Amino acid sequence: MTGTGTTATAEPSIFDRVEIPDELVRAARDKRWPDGLLERALRLRVSRGDVQYWLDNGVAERFAKYLGDRERVMFGTLRVREATWMDDEAVADLYAHSPEEIGEWEVTVERSPYPFAQFRLQENANVQIVEDRGIVLGAAAHSGRNTIVDGKRVTCHIASAWRVRSEFRGQGVTNLMRTLGGPCMSWFGLINYWYMRAGNFSAVDWLKALRPDLAEAAVEREGTLPGAPVTVHHFRTRPFDGDATGIRKVPRSDTRRCVALINRTHRGLDFFRPYSEDFLRLRLDDRGWGPKPHFITAVYGWDDYYILEEAGRVIACAGLWDRGRDVREVWRHKTSGETIVVAPTALMDFGFAAGREDAMERLLGYLIGVSHGLGRHELLAPIEQLPALLERVAGLEPAAETRHMGVDGFHEAGLDIDVTVHRPYTDLAYW
Repeated sequence: MTGTGTTATAEPSIFDRVEIPDELVRAARDKRWPDGLLERALRLRVSRGDVQYWLDNGVAERFAKYLGDRERVMFGTLRVREATWMDDEAVADLYAHSPEEIGEWEVTVERSPYPFAQFRLQENANVQIVEDRGIVLGAAAHSGRNTIVDGKRVTCHIASAWRVRSEFRGQGVTNLMRTLGGPCMSWFGLINYWYMRAGNFSAVDWLKALRPDLAEAAVEREGTLPGAPVTVHHFRTRPFDGDATGIRKVPRSDTRRCVALINRTHRGLDFFRPYSEDFLRLRLDDRGWGPKPHFITAVYGWDDYYILEEAGRVIACAGLWDRGRDVREVWRHKTSGETIVVAPTALMDFGFAAGREDAMERLLGYLIGVSHGLGRHELLAPIEQLPALLERVAGLEPAAETRHMGVDGFHEAGLDIDVTVHRPYTDLAYW
């Protein structure tokens, strides 16, 4: 009993207690782990299940490195966590100070004023950050979704927007996010995929350092990583002077027809999962029904979705995301200092009736005009897999941008997922 003027006898601290099961001691000895490694892991509160995983699959040197990363986060000023609403400015500041080297150019993908805009369009999205005393040193976005690849129904995971602040590269920031910062739910994927900009050799070297098995595959493929080239077309914006008859904002009553057009247009492409009305409506609801408070920034919704109607029937549909408002590429020539800013709109969730490329051409031309009115100089359109449409819009002189789409299957005892990407579908929410 404790009261005024008395001294309580303190119980042993829960933080000092560590139990080392005999079976783990025997297993560590059988694996010839160094003395003290097992106790070090348990004092760092590595779960027994994770210890067993390392005993079954890892090597002592890699496990010791993992423990070192864990100590950096537990006992230092580094924090690995999921980003919150209050991180807007700090995350935007990270991206503004994390350029890529592309040949003679330095490319900075700015994400401001709302750095999470693109990820709001993704399914099951999560943004990790590594923070040190209020400054974000690194970030990465993840999304897990169901799709169809090579005719197989699979859950895939895409990692995007990996960045480390220039001053902290080479200090293991990325590895901290990979091993210590994952959420409990949204990362799962039997297929991992990612996009890499052409000429980004530092990203290729980084990927090879993380995944030596992919480096071996690159040798077999004469230097290229597994995956496929993917092209998106850039259209220079201009005022629309064509026929706007039948073009209007979509009402909820027309989403069923739009879903049918989207599915007809992209059916059979790898990484395309047939839309449902619920999926399209959820996207246009911008994650939530009804009005939103001032601190929920609008990204892409019903006011951004258009249909083209003819004789009372919808024959083409498309959304327009003002990507450039929050996501811009700033290209700076390292020698001359020349600067080019790419702040485009993006064609989303589009489809058209069979044989009606002319209708899609007219709607695309209209959206190019809307983009011009927004002050954007380019519209991005993922129409690579629609050759008849691409031929029809050739007069608009689109410029092609090709990136590398890396793909990596999942492998464990009794479960091997290998796919061949034939004709990839591109959703610009993930580009």
